[in-house]
Amino acid sequence: KKPFCNVIDGVPRCPFTVPERIRQALDFVPQKGDLLQVTYPKSGTHFVQYITQLILKEGASVDSHEDFIGAVVFIDYYEVHWERHLAPGSLKLFMTHLPLCRDKFNPEAKYVYVARNPWDVCVSFYYHVRTFSFFKFEDGSFDDFLDAFLEGNFGYGDYFEHVMSAYGLRNEPNVFFLTYEELKRDTPGTVIRLARFLGDRYIMMLEDGETGRKRLELILERAKPENMRKVMELDMVNIGREDLKTRITDLNVTLNAALVRDPTHFNIVRQCKVGSWKEHFNLEQLQRMEAAIEKKTRGSGVMKLWEDIRQEALRVIEELCR
Repeated sequence: KKPFCNVIDGVPRCPFTVPERIRQALDFVPQKGDLLQVTYPKSGTHFVQYITQLILKEGASVDSHEDFIGAVVFIDYYEVHWERHLAPGSLKLFMTHLPLCRDKFNPEAKYVYVARNPWDVCVSFYYHVRTFSFFKFEDGSFDDFLDAFLEGNFGYGDYFEHVMSAYGLRNEPNVFFLTYEELKRDTPGTVIRLARFLGDRYIMMLEDGETGRKRLELILERAKPENMRKVMELDMVNIGREDLKTRITDLNVTLNAALVRDPTHFNIVRQCKVGSWKEHFNLEQLQRMEAAIEKKTRGSGVMKLWEDIRQEALRVIEELCR
C-alpha cells in the first residue's frame, strides 16, 4: 500500500495538482528579479518562505495564511501570474517541489534550496499523507510509507535525487543552499545570511545599528514556531482564494480527525523540530534507510550535511543489534 498519486504524462504526481499546472511548472524558468524557492516536500518549505517574506517586508508581519499565499506563487499548484510585490521593487517570489536542475537554471535569477535530513522528512511526510483525504492513506502504516518514500514513486520523485541535484549547484553565486537543521540550530545567523543573499537593502536594514537589531529581533520573534502556527493555518471552510477553493471542493478534501485538533482547519506548521525520527524508526526500518543512503548517494558528498544524524542512526542500529 502507498499514498495515492495522479499519473500525468506518464509520471506519478501529487494528487492535488492538475496536468496544466504541472506542465507549466516544468516549463517555468525564473527571470532576473525572481526568487524561486525549491524544496522536496516537508523540508521546511513554509518556514523558509515565511522568513523570506518577513525579511522582504522589513520585519512587518504576515497577517494570515491568505496573505502568505498571496505573496508567493506555488507554481506546482497555481497559475503563474503576478499580482503584487511585497514592497516596491522587491523580488517576485515563487515556490516549487520540482527539483532544481541545471537544464532550466538561469544565472540571472535567485534560488533558495532547503534540504532536510531524510529520516525527519520521511516522518513528517508520513503524517502529511495521512492527514489529507486525497492521498487515500488515512490508516496507512509508517512501514508502508517508508517503502514508498525509499522507492520515490508516489508523486514527488526520489528524495535523494532531488537533494543531490541541488547539492551539485550549491556553490553557484545565485543559489542559497541551506539545511533545515542549520536554520533551527542558528536562526539569527541564517536569517542574516539569507538577507545578504536577497540583496544589499535587506542586509543593510538588519545592520542599521539599534534599529537593525530591533528589526532582526522582530523577525526572529515572528518566526518562532508558536507564532508562525497562529498565521499558517488554512481555514478549510472559508477559503478566500477561488482556485484553492475550487480544487478543495472538486476533490472533496477532508482532514483526518484522528490527526488534527479541528477538522475544519489545517495547521501547516506541525512540530517544527529536528529528531522526530527517533520516535518512529525501528531497527529494520533504520537498516532499510541506511541501505538506501548507501546505494543512492554513493559518490556524492551530500550526506556530509547530516553526518551527525547518520552516525546517531548507525549507533542506534548497533545498539539494537546487540
